[in-house]
Amino acid sequence: MGINRRDIVQMLRRENEALKARNQKLGTQLIRHRQAFRALQRMDEIMREMRADFDLKRVINDFLALALHACDSENGSLVLVDDATRELVFAEVIGETREQLLDHRISIDTGIVGHVVETHEAMLVTDVHRSSQWSSEVDQAIGFNTSALMCAPLYDNDKTYGAIEVVNNRYSEVFDENDLAILRVTARFVSQALRQAEDITTMEGEVS
Repeated sequence: MGINRRDIVQMLRRENEALKARNQKLGTQLIRHRQAFRALQRMDEIMREMRADFDLKRVINDFLALALHACDSENGSLVLVDDATRELVFAEVIGETREQLLDHRISIDTGIVGHVVETHEAMLVTDVHRSSQWSSEVDQAIGFNTSALMCAPLYDNDKTYGAIEVVNNRYSEVFDENDLAILRVTARFVSQALRQAEDITTMEGEVS
């Protein structure tokens, strides 16, 4: 039985399209890896360049912006623990909801971020509506729609500072373990900066 020439052409076309799709995916992954490498390299430079009089708010903003760039997201936040009220305060926000979310307060045990702060365990949630820890409280308060998120704790030894969160991938792709690893590293850098700022404040108090 002879081979149908039309079938061969169609098969070759399908294989060609599949090959193009794989190449496009590999190209996207390569771009993201380069972005991640440059972001982590810049974070390390920031830490090495920090002086005693560094601007903590600017450093936090720089780290959050670099993490968002590396993970292809446009929305992220950093929450700090208010020990006096047992609340989480949105101390830095990047994205479309910055004005509504900055300085917003939630209970320390609220949702995924509260769980991360309590357990010191980072989380990657590709569909928040399937997570038992998810709380829509913040989304409802600011009119936002979270679909996926990553969250990493900010702590140093026995001191808990809060958490850093990245929300919704820009290209509707899910976050992966590489993205979470980047966020964990970012969280360590931010925690070191917070500890350094705390130590400076303590020393200044002792001198005065």
